[in-house]
Amino acid sequence: MNLKKIPSVNDLLISKKFSKKNIRRELLKNIINKELDLVRKILKNDDSANISKAEIESNILLRIDSLTNSYLKKIINGSGVILHTNLGRAPLSKAISKNIYDVISNYSDLEIDITTKTRNSRLDNISQLLNLITGAEKATVFNNNALALIVTLASLGKGKEILVSRSESIEIGGGFRIPEIIKLSGLKIVDIGTTNKTYVRDYEENITKNTVGFLKVHKSNYKIKGFTNEISIKELSELSKQKNIPIIHDLGSGTLVNTEKFNLPYEPTVGDSVNDGADITLFSSDKLLGGPQSGIVIGKKNLIEKINSYPLSRAARIDKLNLSILNDSLINYLKNDYHETIPVWNLINLTQDSLKKRANDILSHTNPQDIVEAIDKKQKNEKNEETLDELKQMVSTLINENKDQKRQNELNMEKLTKQNEELKDMMVDMQNNPRLLMICNNLHPLDQLNLRDPRFKPVL
Repeated sequence: MNLKKIPSVNDLLISKKFSKKNIRRELLKNIINKELDLVRKILKNDDSANISKAEIESNILLRIDSLTNSYLKKIINGSGVILHTNLGRAPLSKAISKNIYDVISNYSDLEIDITTKTRNSRLDNISQLLNLITGAEKATVFNNNALALIVTLASLGKGKEILVSRSESIEIGGGFRIPEIIKLSGLKIVDIGTTNKTYVRDYEENITKNTVGFLKVHKSNYKIKGFTNEISIKELSELSKQKNIPIIHDLGSGTLVNTEKFNLPYEPTVGDSVNDGADITLFSSDKLLGGPQSGIVIGKKNLIEKINSYPLSRAARIDKLNLSILNDSLINYLKNDYHETIPVWNLINLTQDSLKKRANDILSHTNPQDIVEAIDKKQKNEKNEETLDELKQMVSTLINENKDQKRQNELNMEKLTKQNEELKDMMVDMQNNPRLLMICNNLHPLDQLNLRDPRFKPVL
């Protein structure tokens, strides 16, 4: 196909196929140009390619549909993982979803007291709820827990030191590491103890005039077993009070209820952290709490106020939509039936019979042939992956063999080079001694090398 035969932008702009899409003309023109650029690249690489106008229009329609379709789509979670990061973590209740409709489509009393007609903080109600549920003096909320930790640490003072056990200097989700977060905050990390054992004395011996906090990080997704020792918040709190150095406890998943009631292993609650002596406790709200994405910080009033007054806190504050969802999520924890109204706990509490009934309901609304085709496709993909793995292994083996052969060749070359140098030296000796030259003329080249042997003493 000749480049000159490509339809013009104007020809495509007036096409009736795009009129129903209700796309602004200048934006439609940009989409058309992107598709035509692609067509030109294809034709430059392959002169024989034949792309019709109808095909170009069809591809433009696909581009429009791809852009205008909803970004997030409802799916069925068949992974067996309730808090799945790639699937949006904690689902929200239908009741909360209905409540937020009025909030997002109208004005709201986000930062105003309707009764007194005065401005207030958007976090006042959240702080009161968390005070009642956890016992903490005050609370603040940020976009996510990693950012909450950065703001909290930054508020303690630039260039100051924070003590962290080596066993808790961990990597969290997305490849982010505690040392990197501390560095971003402007503090200096001081690693104490060892990977498997840390004692109170390790904290005490590393305190300096620049120490502004003890950071404790809950290991929620891994454990160190065997010959170990870990300091609890309660044990560390005595030193904290004695030295007037706050304990910052990053609890991560942050459950508000006892997980053992749901036949799960014990997980320290937010209330446990507060009662055991943590001055600041941080946790996510979109995990075991079952709310929206945010990072919650609770603790002593003076420390929370210091965090809120730090300039970065405004840049990291939670928006009104997630704040409203979080408020409604926390209200559920005031009631006896929270395990039914909060989807996360409802799902955790489901019996095998309930799950089987749910699976059968899904199957009853599904075409069996689609399932068979999906399984066949999955098996085919898995087989292709296995084949690809085998090929990778073969290639890896060949590369290693080639490396070995290359090294052997290098060694052989070094040997030959050395022998060649010896021959050159011997030739110089023979040129300087004619009688020796006459003797060597009757020797094989390899035998001539032996003349370099100090035991060889020719009669001259």
